[in-house]
Amino acid sequence: MKFETLDLVKQDKIATITFNRPELLNAVNEQFIWDFQKATSDVKDDDNIKVLIINASGRGFCAGADLSERESSWEGSQDALMRGFKPFFENIISMPKPVIAAVQGPAAGVGASIAMSCDLRVMSENGYILSVFSNIALVPDGGLSWFLPRFMGYSKAYEYAIEAKKIMADECLHFGMVNKVVPEEELMKSTMDWALRLAKRPSQSLAHTKKLMRDSLHNDYWKTFSHEAEIQNGLTRSPQNYEAVSAFFEKREPNFD
Repeated sequence: MKFETLDLVKQDKIATITFNRPELLNAVNEQFIWDFQKATSDVKDDDNIKVLIINASGRGFCAGADLSERESSWEGSQDALMRGFKPFFENIISMPKPVIAAVQGPAAGVGASIAMSCDLRVMSENGYILSVFSNIALVPDGGLSWFLPRFMGYSKAYEYAIEAKKIMADECLHFGMVNKVVPEEELMKSTMDWALRLAKRPSQSLAHTKKLMRDSLHNDYWKTFSHEAEIQNGLTRSPQNYEAVSAFFEKREPNFD
């Protein structure tokens, strides 16, 4: 499948979506939105893919909205967010496989929202998250005003958003906003190595743990407890469970292919 603004590659059960507008720091225009919708839908529906990496070409992950775009089909910002952006965020959040963002340079505006919507993040030492919206008299969107307080706490998140302050890689690691910080030249190797390890894990554990933990953010303890019990009942004695237990007793690596 060919796209104008990004590349999609599938290999070894891993899909990689690479933003490809490096001359504009991968700023998001309308075509980018449609391409990203289709690419994330494709990966979500592909049962052969166990892990998705989202990365970017050039010096930055994504500089946010392309303010140079003069014409589009949107009937205002709400239409753009609901008809354009929301579907690809839904794909990332609901797909039954882990999504890893590999972030170098700026992840600003909606680029920050995309990075934060992923399940896991690897950031280069020169990377940063930036809620840039207040610089143009707007509010965070793409769910960023939901993500930031959950990692940073309300006061810090509000401070960084209204002052449009960069959250540098070491701060992102401190707040738990990224899982790993690595030198820029090691970013993709480190991310791919992690994805390859995850691809060997049982897909049912990856999928259901993601759903349970995502849902726990708006469920109480006992509702989560009940969902765990229901899912665990369905997975116990499943083929993957049987293979994992057999491998344990046989002292070998399990094979979940």
